[in-house]
Amino acid sequence: MMTEKIPSVVSPLCLFNRDNTMDLQLQRESPYFQWSPWNSKPCIQANVTGQSNCSRILNTTELSTLERHEIPIQNILCVEETDWKYSFLINFYKGRYFLRGVRYDWNDRFYIDILPYIDEIAMHAKDISALRPIPEIKQPKGFTPPDNLSFPNCGSKPTSTRRKRENDYSSEELPPISNIFGGNISQTGDHPWHVFIESLKTGGVCGGTLISPTVVLTAAHCIFGSEAEDFRVALGMYDRRHRRAPGVQRRKPSSLIVHPKYESAEFISDVGLIILKKKIKITDNVRPICLWNDDSDSDLVRVAGTEAMVVGFGLADNYTLPDELQEVRLPIRTHKECYLSKSRFFGKYLRPGDNFCAGYTNGTTTCNGDSGGSLSVEKDDRWFIRGIVSFGRAKKVMLEGKNTSLCHPNQYSLFADVASYMDWIVENSPDISFRS
Repeated sequence: MMTEKIPSVVSPLCLFNRDNTMDLQLQRESPYFQWSPWNSKPCIQANVTGQSNCSRILNTTELSTLERHEIPIQNILCVEETDWKYSFLINFYKGRYFLRGVRYDWNDRFYIDILPYIDEIAMHAKDISALRPIPEIKQPKGFTPPDNLSFPNCGSKPTSTRRKRENDYSSEELPPISNIFGGNISQTGDHPWHVFIESLKTGGVCGGTLISPTVVLTAAHCIFGSEAEDFRVALGMYDRRHRRAPGVQRRKPSSLIVHPKYESAEFISDVGLIILKKKIKITDNVRPICLWNDDSDSDLVRVAGTEAMVVGFGLADNYTLPDELQEVRLPIRTHKECYLSKSRFFGKYLRPGDNFCAGYTNGTTTCNGDSGGSLSVEKDDRWFIRGIVSFGRAKKVMLEGKNTSLCHPNQYSLFADVASYMDWIVENSPDISFRS
């Protein structure tokens, strides 16, 4: 008999949220029970076996029932001793009850496993969304010691820029400024790897990040469906009004490379490269950022909570277009934090192993025009790109008399996960390699 008493108050069961392992050790730690809300004896412990043993347990009639109703045997769970009065198979784990199976036929000894149908259940349930499982990320080859860097002297800023920042002072000492939602105006030299990308056809603006003298890393949706001659890029530019200021380097792309698995409808694999015709000259004002080099952080466990830097010329407060480069620090969030903040949106678009989210829900965020820019983390006095600004939840805004979809200032933003695409980035960058 079950020792823990199932609550008598009305309360929803949790949907099962773990893998389908049915080994005996796991069942001892996390027991299964046959349960019925209307049975005088509400539950009995169940010895559940995986699908591989169902053929041994089930008789010919039961197997025929599965075949007749086109139920794959891998979608059922078998109970060695059962009672037809019990309609549900539940699991008790860490103080919570999880629904794992539903009886299909009163006279049979098997339950339909809900795990293969979680997405379908969530799709048809108004207030339920299913968070995608976190895959085992293939570890990138990485860069070898002693430097462990993608490019010599990458990610470092000139000594002259390592000063006390304006946003380190109290708000009482500085007048308010209008910039990227909740951020600050960037100072010249602070982000020497940021690239201004402009479409000559549409006038649209994106960001990019210099990762070598000839390669700019950006979002696939910024360059998808375009030709190299459609774009011009500027490096070392901190004010759009002064595009030919001293220190600014302008370049033409020679080719565009979009990740082969990119899907524009849902921004899957939203990673792209711009190969420059002419190498940039590395100066204090223009230099590459470092590619992510810590394999152990690929699952975001250790970097979650870290404040990372985002820069761009995207829309600022009140959806105005700034002339000066903006910057904002956003904390990297766990997949669970993102999902719980807006389950229906992130249940659909958050894809562990492909992207992650960062930000606040207080009006500080990235916006239209920031796409393709970097989300970077400082480690040991160097800056490493961890994410690429991808997209976020939209908000309808009345702008110049038109109802327009723009960024939602009170929602987290999604970033393509650079750690998951390291191999592809390096393979397609002519002057970067994993050194052995």
